[in-house]
Amino acid sequence: MTTLEICCYGVDCAVTAQQAGADRVELCAAPREGGLTPSAGMLNAARREVSIPVHPIVRPRGGDFCYTAREFEAMKSDVALIRELGFPGLVLGMLDEDAHVHRGQMRQIMALCDGLAVTFHRAFDLCHSPKRTLEELTDLGVAAF
Repeated sequence: MTTLEICCYGVDCAVTAQQAGADRVELCAAPREGGLTPSAGMLNAARREVSIPVHPIVRPRGGDFCYTAREFEAMKSDVALIRELGFPGLVLGMLDEDAHVHRGQMRQIMALCDGLAVTFHRAFDLCHSPKRTLEELTDLGVAAF
């Protein structure tokens, strides 16, 4: 069965997507940046007001998908909050400078997810080798691309 996931830039959009028959929502903030991590307030509102699965994006800034150590620490904190709030999954993507999956960061994130469904977002489109990337992400336990 096909799953209809709608990318929503706010809780109002997520509620509308649910009413229109969406199966799942990817919740983001900052559409001009290509989607950033929603605020704690937006996450809490989504948990209260949306009954279909919501998978928040974890992305601290726009631009590329190579993150500094500080950005990565913030991402790990966001993953922990998303897990604590009871979301069933999340969406993220991390690349190294050579446009390959940043395996070290992804391993750490997957360990933090502890049962959450993980979707690797549009960073996949920038990967140097899509076939290799697919194999690596599958080995890491990523649920969708």
